[in-house]
Amino acid sequence: MANPWFRMYAEFATDPKVQSMSEPMQRRLMMLLCLRCSDVLATLQDDELQFALHIGNDELTETKALFVRKGFIDDAWNLLNWDKRQFNSDSSTERSRKHREAKKAAAGVIATSRNVAATPPDTETDTEKEPNGSVGSADRLPRCDTQTVVDLYHEILPELPSVRLMNDQRRKAVASLWKFALTSRKSDGSPRATTGPEATEWIRGYFTRARDNDFLMGRGHKAPGHEGWQCDFDFLLTEKGKKHVIEKTQVPA
Repeated sequence: MANPWFRMYAEFATDPKVQSMSEPMQRRLMMLLCLRCSDVLATLQDDELQFALHIGNDELTETKALFVRKGFIDDAWNLLNWDKRQFNSDSSTERSRKHREAKKAAAGVIATSRNVAATPPDTETDTEKEPNGSVGSADRLPRCDTQTVVDLYHEILPELPSVRLMNDQRRKAVASLWKFALTSRKSDGSPRATTGPEATEWIRGYFTRARDNDFLMGRGHKAPGHEGWQCDFDFLLTEKGKKHVIEKTQVPA
């Protein structure tokens, strides 16, 4: 049975990806969250979704394009990272079960080793992904907004193929690059970054170095059999891509 409520986070009021949208767009995002909570979002056809959001076909197309670009939904209107922000313990059935088991444990019916009352519920201290594509970790690294990394790529490397779909594989690759910036050192021994803003600037510089590389930008000679190869976002996130960009520069990276 669907939950009658869902978790709404206070960051909605300050998240730049949300607050940069118009109020009608923010309302539509809230409506999608409500529809997802009631388990009907996946069943709606486009005309039914238009009715639910009180918008026309052109507005639906515009809304979908914006939400996909910002990483809120995929191409099938599925809300991304929903399960990472809602917890099993939110279910009234689950809460009731734990309550009953806790009462039994207190009465000595359940052995101490299986005392469910001593088992903490799901918490937000676990590693999570944010609804807007942000990645956090238990090791206290600053959070990475994957869309910011994508935007930097588009800004600095407009000549390369655009990123049109953000999937889990790409998010993990962005998180890996972000962690690399914050946990590794340059050739001179100094850290690449120690804060979120520094990591963002390092990634900006990383894409800038890629832009200045003749081979990556297709200005150099290509080996036989690789004439059609083109650098893209995915390649730059690989270990091979990082090695090529970092080792083909005169600046400690």
